[in-house]
Amino acid sequence: MEENSNKKGFWKSNWHWMLFILFWLSVFPYLLNKLILIDSYWNIVGGPKEWLAFWPSYLSALASAVMIAYTAMTLKNNKEQLDELKRQWEEEHKPNVSVSFNIMNSVGAFRIVNTSVVEVKELSIIAELYKNGQKIEQAVFPELRVLKINIEPKGIRNVRIKDIIFDVTTTNDYFILQLNYNGEKKEPITVSCNQIYTIGDDIYGVK
Repeated sequence: MEENSNKKGFWKSNWHWMLFILFWLSVFPYLLNKLILIDSYWNIVGGPKEWLAFWPSYLSALASAVMIAYTAMTLKNNKEQLDELKRQWEEEHKPNVSVSFNIMNSVGAFRIVNTSVVEVKELSIIAELYKNGQKIEQAVFPELRVLKINIEPKGIRNVRIKDIIFDVTTTNDYFILQLNYNGEKKEPITVSCNQIYTIGDDIYGVK
């Protein structure tokens, strides 16, 4: 039943093309015969029979050229579509994380969320601390650099920051973080300080 419906839909939407093809299949031989029998106004090689034999080869070559051009354009369009699908797939499967600063039971921590559908592997952090726009040179976090954290897709890790030496009650305090994971060095990001209290999550880090 569905197959018959599809056939009816095809003929209904393409009937004008079918009539066009049928018209030229019927009319073209007649027109070709008339053109061959018309007296030429200049000298040409061969007679009607030779020209009658020429036209099938010529039209066949022309049709082949059209098909080659159509195939080439189709392949080009298919390649562009495949490239776009590949780009979308790579974008969807590219590892990515978001980072926020948290106070957890009086301990500072970075909450790292893997927002992608692939695993984040061997994540390490280089952190610089700024207070009121000024870099705190004494704030060094060597324990973050040696971390090698794996985060499952859509997973969360809370990484403890050792020896916080300043009061983080102001929104003017922030970190500049350089993240490295999956064998790549990422662009630096800014993480503002705030007081978000989280409960029931493990804290990862060097004690």
